[in-house]
Amino acid sequence: MKKWSLLIIVGLALLPLACSRGPEPPQLIYPQDGGILLNLPFTWSSVPEAENYLFEIATDQVFTSVILDEVLTGNTYQIQNTEIFQTGITMYYWHVYSGDGKGWGDASETWMFTITSGGKF
Repeated sequence: MKKWSLLIIVGLALLPLACSRGPEPPQLIYPQDGGILLNLPFTWSSVPEAENYLFEIATDQVFTSVILDEVLTGNTYQIQNTEIFQTGITMYYWHVYSGDGKGWGDASETWMFTITSGGKF
């Protein structure tokens, strides 16, 4: 009976190592939470352990309606196609994941931004 108990305890101790996730999330910089998007690049902090970043924009806070997702190697993104923004929707959400080649870490904070005139800025 003692051999099994020891095996289970050792197995549970190794569980966090086997389930480790990617690097820490980056810190969002621009546009600021609640800000108005002014055709400047989205910017977030660099994460030393990160090889790449997954940048996402959605129409909802829980990201069930993602309208843009890009894997990038740098810590900025300039929107090239404003047609992704839907007429009548002026509030959007964005966040960034950092990845290390083994997986994605947790998402950064989610920030909201607004646009005007159906996505034309």
